[in-house]
Amino acid sequence: MTTSAVTPSPQSAPSARRKSLAKTALWVTIGLAAISVLIFTEYPIVHHPDGYTTRLINDRFFLIPHAVAGLLAMLLGPFLFSTRFRSRHLKRHRIMGRVYVISIAIAAPMAFYLELRTPGVPMMFANGVMSVVWFLCTLAAFITARNRQLTAHRQWMIRSYVFTLNFLITRIPNPIPRYFNMSATAFALNLLFVSIGYLFFTDVYFNWRELTTSRKTAS
Repeated sequence: MTTSAVTPSPQSAPSARRKSLAKTALWVTIGLAAISVLIFTEYPIVHHPDGYTTRLINDRFFLIPHAVAGLLAMLLGPFLFSTRFRSRHLKRHRIMGRVYVISIAIAAPMAFYLELRTPGVPMMFANGVMSVVWFLCTLAAFITARNRQLTAHRQWMIRSYVFTLNFLITRIPNPIPRYFNMSATAFALNLLFVSIGYLFFTDVYFNWRELTTSRKTAS
């Protein structure tokens, strides 16, 4: 391997720094979102029990494995998407990747089962669809990794991880009264809308260069 293959050129260095800063900003934002959800959503549930809390307690034997596996998958994200960590610790990256897949293989079916117990067909349908798509995206990431299709693997992992972050994304607006108090049907429609958004906007990200760059044809 030549030196130029591993040493970034002066032109690529600013781009690499911008990419690194963008990743850092993303993980900081996700961390702040998690803190926000703990303060404004989870803390009030624990200290002001209601019917919803009672249902969570009754479902604890399914909820706890779902929550633990989902949290573990979420925490693995910064390591799995770190290019530096992957290049320096490839074996650990692969082990963490397997742990991530196993975590989703536990969390997604548990979520699906829990939603079968959710009152109301719209919520049951919306959450069920999200659980199935979450699992299928992760399965596709696993299969493409086994087949050494690394570009496709990265894309499916990003799709999967966006669904992993759904726990935070759909709870961040909870401090807004109109959002928090929307009907079950309206919230189910919201879940279906964000599911489509997860898939659509990740594809926009993957194809951003093609969408913003015109191909020059030779005369």
